[in-house]
Amino acid sequence: MKITKFLHPTTPIHTVSKRGFLSNLFGCGGCDQDPPPEVALTKDAKIVTRGMCLPVVGIGTLQMKPSEVKSALCNAITMGYRHIDTAFVYGNEQEIGIALRHMLDNTMITRDQLFITSKLPPYAMNPDVVKQYVEQSLSNLGLKYFDLYLLHYPVGLKVSESGLCPDDHTNHLAIWRAMENEVIEGKIKSLGLSNFNSRQITNILECARVLPANLQIEMHLYCQQKELRQFCRQHCIAITAYAPLGSPSLDHYLESKKLTSNGVPRPLDNPSVQKIAEWHKKCPSQILLRYLIQLGGISIIPKSSNPDHICQNIDLFDFCLEPCEMKELSNMDLCNTGRMYSCNIWVGTNNHHEYPF
Repeated sequence: MKITKFLHPTTPIHTVSKRGFLSNLFGCGGCDQDPPPEVALTKDAKIVTRGMCLPVVGIGTLQMKPSEVKSALCNAITMGYRHIDTAFVYGNEQEIGIALRHMLDNTMITRDQLFITSKLPPYAMNPDVVKQYVEQSLSNLGLKYFDLYLLHYPVGLKVSESGLCPDDHTNHLAIWRAMENEVIEGKIKSLGLSNFNSRQITNILECARVLPANLQIEMHLYCQQKELRQFCRQHCIAITAYAPLGSPSLDHYLESKKLTSNGVPRPLDNPSVQKIAEWHKKCPSQILLRYLIQLGGISIIPKSSNPDHICQNIDLFDFCLEPCEMKELSNMDLCNTGRMYSCNIWVGTNNHHEYPF
């Protein structure tokens, strides 16, 4: 079976087999097993599939205050980050654009060295407004194209008298076709999904002209998404893990928005993680991040505005977790009960037919 690999619209269409995908992904010749821990990873490592070259380590911008953005992103890019994850709903695109322009104008960094992701917001899940939101985000960020553009959440929202509410007429395929048109126009290089489940992804795969190259999902020690990881592996879809540290600032965010917590423990406080960190002379955060990227086919986007943490979060390539350590961490998975982001965040969507969790 061959999977179509879409590049820029002016580039001829290529195909890549699953074996070829795994070889690109892990550098281990392609196999049906998880890659061995000896597989070399470097700060410049990329996940390659369907014309997309996704840097393994990126920086997230959710909950990043506008006043923090320029300093955080300039520090990150200076330290070697090339993958920046953004979204319209985060409310800080203009500040991110200012930081990008500063680095592009005042350093040797060029646009083609950066990988910028954004997302279609849930309240724009209408094919008639996709173009408008893509162009607005590009304008906010001062960009001509996105390297990757995602559907942010499978439940569309609409405006009602009481505010936003779920839209029963959410049509993923119609929205995807509108996004494909933006690829054809050169405004997007690769398409993907966020917070979608395997059934929803399958529906896209069966009808898409531009196949999804990426799935962004919550993934950390207590929510390891093993079945969905295997599904994506089978379909040559790279994964981006959001909240890879378990979102240390989530409780503060929930309190500020008067939302409830799911009561999941902090991965950073896990005794096994702390023991492994002490053995390797690393921080617990570095163990959690190294574990995910060492699984293979996973990029990570930890968010921080602290310069020390930004540095630590990319300093992952001078050590390797042993097989016994990988197994120990794998056994910490709480499956679905380990989710920190569900209907407590996506309030009012759990009765919708497209609720993904």
